[in-house]
Amino acid sequence: MYFEPMANKTYKNLLIVESPSKAKTINKYLGSDFKVMATVGHIIDLPKSNLGVDVENNYEPQLDTIYGKGKVVKELKKAIPKEGDVYLAMDPDREGEAIAYHTSVELSLKKPKRVTFHEITEEAVKKAVANPGEINMNLVEAQKARRVLDRLVGYKLSELIWKKIWYGLSAGRVQSVALRLVVEKEEEREAFKKEEYWEVSVKLKDSDKNIVIAKLSTKEGKKYIPKNENEVKDILEGIGDSKFLVKEVTVKKKSKHAYPPFTTSTLQQSANTILGYTSKRTMSIAQALYQSGYITYMRTDSVYLAKKAIDQIKKLVEDKYGKEYIPQKPNYYKNKVKNAQEAHEAIRPTDFSLDLSQIEKEHGKAAVMLYELIWKRAVSSQMSNKEVEVLKVSLKPKDLDKPEYIFTLGGERTLFDGFRRVLGNKKDADDLQEISKLRRGDELEKVEFVNEQKFTQPPARYTEASLIKKLEELGIGRPSTYSSIISTIRGRGYVEFEAKAIFPTDIGRVVTNFLRGNFKRLVDYKYTAKVEDDLDDIALGKKEYVPVIDKEYKSLMENIKKADKEVNKEDVVILGKSDEKCPECGGEMVVRIGRYGKFLSCARFPECKGMRDLNGQEDSLDYGKYFKPEKCPKCGAKMVLKNGKYGKFWACEKYPECKGIVPLLLNEKCPKCGNHLVERKSKWGKTFIGCSNYPNCTYIKGSKNNEQT
Repeated sequence: MYFEPMANKTYKNLLIVESPSKAKTINKYLGSDFKVMATVGHIIDLPKSNLGVDVENNYEPQLDTIYGKGKVVKELKKAIPKEGDVYLAMDPDREGEAIAYHTSVELSLKKPKRVTFHEITEEAVKKAVANPGEINMNLVEAQKARRVLDRLVGYKLSELIWKKIWYGLSAGRVQSVALRLVVEKEEEREAFKKEEYWEVSVKLKDSDKNIVIAKLSTKEGKKYIPKNENEVKDILEGIGDSKFLVKEVTVKKKSKHAYPPFTTSTLQQSANTILGYTSKRTMSIAQALYQSGYITYMRTDSVYLAKKAIDQIKKLVEDKYGKEYIPQKPNYYKNKVKNAQEAHEAIRPTDFSLDLSQIEKEHGKAAVMLYELIWKRAVSSQMSNKEVEVLKVSLKPKDLDKPEYIFTLGGERTLFDGFRRVLGNKKDADDLQEISKLRRGDELEKVEFVNEQKFTQPPARYTEASLIKKLEELGIGRPSTYSSIISTIRGRGYVEFEAKAIFPTDIGRVVTNFLRGNFKRLVDYKYTAKVEDDLDDIALGKKEYVPVIDKEYKSLMENIKKADKEVNKEDVVILGKSDEKCPECGGEMVVRIGRYGKFLSCARFPECKGMRDLNGQEDSLDYGKYFKPEKCPKCGAKMVLKNGKYGKFWACEKYPECKGIVPLLLNEKCPKCGNHLVERKSKWGKTFIGCSNYPNCTYIKGSKNNEQT
């Protein structure tokens, strides 16, 4: 429902926002002259059941009133004052501008006043209301272009994928590029060939009997890493029992500058790395904090801080930590993102002295943790540099001139912690005290060599943090889209998560291969970034809506027509041949991709429907942990392990004649009701163990509530 804070009939002005929470906060700051109401998001949108874009008439979107919003529009119309003004106070970005415009059109407003603010505080709200502007139609056009282009690409491309792979799959303009990144990272890992190398270190004892460890660094002046055990043996035999001589001791002082305050991208990255939050959860919490007036607007690619905020931080730092923690001049940061303009300020608290108990009371502990992350980053961004002393010691075997092997050890000592006083500090090297005593010409006695065989590792899979960082580096997407991009490819079953790592599913690979093979331009990184630049140019008034959309749509339809003619469905869904024989006719079988992964299918399909599960991996299942049902609960037939959209499950071997299924249960029983326990995932993607008899039994393993009962 929309938010109607008061039944006041004497108000002169109506102020409309998109969020009930935002309306509630703003209502505290405006007097009885104002009535504050909310649209509860968009009130009109493209239809779900058809394309909704008139491609023959300048690509005009055919917008419908969203189901349930008719009543909202009706109530808003009734609330329009006869003599006063209507203020549209939606969020300060393209989407907010579009909601403001659509609201104006639906309510038939003649001269609405557009007000924007980047923090919901009394000062900011009153200042905005006192200085209203007009709806920025360039921003509206840019948002319309994004929405229409995404609909055209998604709708038309998905239609083709339904024909060439199977019904229900989909593709998107930006999501498909993100999926390509994940797939190509996995291909890079699979193509990786590990190489052996050895880490050679020597344990040494100085004149005071202190032990230090130096690592082999160079050979004959060049970086050197032994590749095999024979090379290591040559090194050890050459050095023998020689003492080690300190060749050089270098001491350097370094200054480490503070990090800029958070943008949308860096907030999502840090929250994922430090707190383990998904980007979706981060943005959900950040939005709640913004709407309650605790932080500035959470969708921004700017690192700028207002003078008011810098002054607040300066006073806080001086009072709490001392003048030495304040730099001579305020720290300013340069925006690295091209066309950074989604908002005018970085993400920061609106009040740096806020009592955290108020946030916890309203939004919970998770919100407090995110708020603290934002607070620390904003405050530390305006603090002095960290000053460190870096020590490096180079040693060589005393009795060996050729070849010259150099071993090094070093450490770092903090002289002044600076911004790290707030942001947190890394520990200095434990052995720095011993190292600092070494001088050029000192001799150390060899205690022993420490040699370790290692192998090079494949590149790490993307996490949400690293994927968002990569998307931003490539110029793909914008602050408001990163969370939805990842949520979309995950929701479609194209990727899965293992801890924090993202890896593609079989169907994710098939869709990516299909697009790479037939729509190279569409999933090209530079091309996708160029489209984002075009949308930015529309927002800046440099380009017009119709030419941009027309160019992209016509190119897309040419590719679709070509692929529709040239691509055979069997070439897409059949991945290769199998040595196994069909259980129905004894003929050859092929590896086919299905909705839930790979399976074996008769090569004569659809004449013969013989098939066999390939991806359940029943033999590898840990039966000490998981329960294996003896028979189908519906027909009594054998159960086979299968992979589904939400993981493994047991299904009747007579499917599709019998649709009996059993979830992948644990052998462990519920202590409350005696049913099997099962692994589940929370809405934020975290795995927990609960009773399979939910909702009749709400037991959750490890829950404090259960422990208390």
